[in-house]
Amino acid sequence: MNVQVATKRLADALNHVERIVPTRNATPGTNLLRIDLTPESLVLSGTNLDLDVEATLPADVRGEGTYALPAHVFAQVVRAVPGDEVTLEATDGELSVTSGDFATRLQLVDPDNAPRPTFPDVYAGTLPAKAFATALGRVRYAAAVAEYQAIFRGVKMELGDATVRAIATDGFRLAYADVPESSGLEGEPIVPARSVDELVKVLGDGDVDIAVDDGQFAIRTDSVRMSAKLMEGTFPDYKRVIPDAFPITLTLEASALRDAVHRVAVMADKTANNRVDLFVKDGTLQITAEGAYGRAQEALAVEQTGSDPEMALAYNAKYLTDALAPLDGALRLDLSGATSPSVLSDPSDATYLAMVVPLRTG
Repeated sequence: MNVQVATKRLADALNHVERIVPTRNATPGTNLLRIDLTPESLVLSGTNLDLDVEATLPADVRGEGTYALPAHVFAQVVRAVPGDEVTLEATDGELSVTSGDFATRLQLVDPDNAPRPTFPDVYAGTLPAKAFATALGRVRYAAAVAEYQAIFRGVKMELGDATVRAIATDGFRLAYADVPESSGLEGEPIVPARSVDELVKVLGDGDVDIAVDDGQFAIRTDSVRMSAKLMEGTFPDYKRVIPDAFPITLTLEASALRDAVHRVAVMADKTANNRVDLFVKDGTLQITAEGAYGRAQEALAVEQTGSDPEMALAYNAKYLTDALAPLDGALRLDLSGATSPSVLSDPSDATYLAMVVPLRTG
């Protein structure tokens, strides 16, 4: 086997695989990178048993076969080489890596020791890659992180006739985002949030092919395939918990509220849910926070409508700023009560909605 390949292309392809392959060999073989040769390309693949990845890059290939070696060691070597091109040559159980005046030899491993990634044969769905990545990225923050929260640690996708919706919630906050196009598929797969992070990183421009098959959610771009194991369980009925009656509605710039909360929250007590207090009355929104180092406050002019003249609430500052992050431009903040969920949205764009539950202050 003799391969010549551009260093940057090899490093970029390795990045996709290295992020997924475990650094430690907790499960036998999962720390290994598989290298498959085709007449005109190098195919790199790996798995952590929850997420499979395969990256294909053009190369000058002589020979054929499948090889394996520790992914992270190989990636470190490739990132360190001095030249614009790398030559790979396999002989006597070793992989020779040469670039410029640099050369090293790495021990190869029997490729049968590396779990073989699996991908669907047919990708029946298609979506605009950038729009799909945006939708997933808008909601990812709302997924739970604690192990005991089970299904809340996933992102649900609703694949319908005219819209694809991504939804995430941890029970204290919720977000959904829409891609207003049909994928050509139907279903409601739930993908682990950590796998969603990696899916988003490979979604570039153009279209992405999608498949939901045999307990997996898979995507295919021009150079990368990824297949994520689906979560089992019942996702909560998120529509049921979104309020539909609001005694106060505020309209203001999303960036103004986001920046003000960020500034005031510097003084918030990090041991008390990072609490910031909001009080709205007569078109003025007062934001305050107090902690061991002092107190901060800021007032914003808002457009206020609704049946109630005033309301006081408290939020976890991070939960509020996370919900505001995907919004750019006008913000509609619907307040259903001091202890019931608040809803954030763009009055001119129905493709994103966030819900945050206020802190109990009594």
